[in-house]
Amino acid sequence: MKKTLLIALTLVTGMAQAQLLDSGFESWTSALPDGWFGERSSILATAVTQVTDNTHGGTSAVRLENATADHKRFTTQNLTVTTGTAYTITFWARGKGDVRFGVYDGRSGNGYSPYTAYVTVANDAEWTEYSFTTNVVMDAANAQFILSVKSTLAPEHLVIDDVVIEAAGAISEVSIYDIQFTTAPNGDSPLLGQVVSTTGIVTALDEVANNGDPQLVYYLQDGSGAWNGVYVFDYIDNGNIVAVGDQIQLIAEVDEYFNLTELKNIQSLTILASGQTLPAPIAVGTGEVAAEALESVLVQVLNVPCTEAPDGANFGVWSVDDGSGAVGIGKEMYTTDPDPLVGQVFDVTGIVSYGFEEYRIQPRTASDVALSTSIAEFGGATVTMFPNPAAHVLTLDLGGLSGRTEYSLLDASGRIVLADVATTDRSSIDVSALTSGVYVMTLRNNGATTSTRIAVQH
Repeated sequence: MKKTLLIALTLVTGMAQAQLLDSGFESWTSALPDGWFGERSSILATAVTQVTDNTHGGTSAVRLENATADHKRFTTQNLTVTTGTAYTITFWARGKGDVRFGVYDGRSGNGYSPYTAYVTVANDAEWTEYSFTTNVVMDAANAQFILSVKSTLAPEHLVIDDVVIEAAGAISEVSIYDIQFTTAPNGDSPLLGQVVSTTGIVTALDEVANNGDPQLVYYLQDGSGAWNGVYVFDYIDNGNIVAVGDQIQLIAEVDEYFNLTELKNIQSLTILASGQTLPAPIAVGTGEVAAEALESVLVQVLNVPCTEAPDGANFGVWSVDDGSGAVGIGKEMYTTDPDPLVGQVFDVTGIVSYGFEEYRIQPRTASDVALSTSIAEFGGATVTMFPNPAAHVLTLDLGGLSGRTEYSLLDASGRIVLADVATTDRSSIDVSALTSGVYVMTLRNNGATTSTRIAVQH
């Protein structure tokens, strides 16, 4: 029989997986199955009945009836569990309805783990085997494992048999770098599908709605640099309230969502400290953003002109390009206000996101998008040019640079449109007659040369 095969397999693997429960629902006391219907059960006792025909193995199984769309819990009696351990439930089911798995271990909050996703049982007569894994984050002698059921349909509703619950192993502690770093051509995490524990600082967060289901997404980083950021997908109903600057430890499943590495199915979240300094954004070129290594990492692009303004055709996303390749900006967390104009030059800080098959930079607040002041280290002095963009007058501050300084302003075709010698430490350059656009300012002093972009916007 299939049940005999399952038990034999359990005995073979018993050394690697400690078994907590092996229940075929053979023994019943007071119209309820022994070892089940713990105090965390919310399903009515009258909705739990013994089945003696078409069992999977042995002489009986259990029928669970809940035709409503609100889930009901059918739980084990108290079992002893160990923190930091993954537990797997394997069972056979027939009938029609939805079922998922969870555990009560007394953790902070309401004491319950997040549930696994529902699976739908859809055959009254044929048995199908199912397996779920969840994680325990507290040592507990009163833990109860949960089969959560809803939307069952007559006549069979959900019939369950041959349940085995066993410890599947310790949860691995890994760094975000361990999760993200990969040499796979498709960019998949080497830990794809594994449940892991990791720690990092929240660098950004956003609340979104998906079919009316409120979700909380946030980005986590444990250092400055490539491969050190990861996207976290959570549900507000889980009660995990975090803020930017929180250092958190979480236990979650590593997944790939349309090639975006993410942590989902949060089993546990602990805030270790608040108000922490965020990892420094790394300065990159606009053409460098489209890289797996920068996924979910805090970056900054400096002195970059807007090359495409936001509009309906690009769904409010605007673009910048420093000459190395354009990158989109926004608008997951913050919508730039006022709208950037083509030719304006910006310093942009944000998270590298991935969606719709492209990488973008996602500013978090208004402070992440600033009109740029062109600054250059030149001849041992700090040279600034402002405002950028300039409407009428551009101020050139040489910062005490000694010697004769020549400047020239070139348009997009490389034609010199202005040229002169700066005779004082601070000079005013009239740009009112120039066409709006991006220009290159070149300074020459004592045989040295430096160039930077300047925008004119009337």
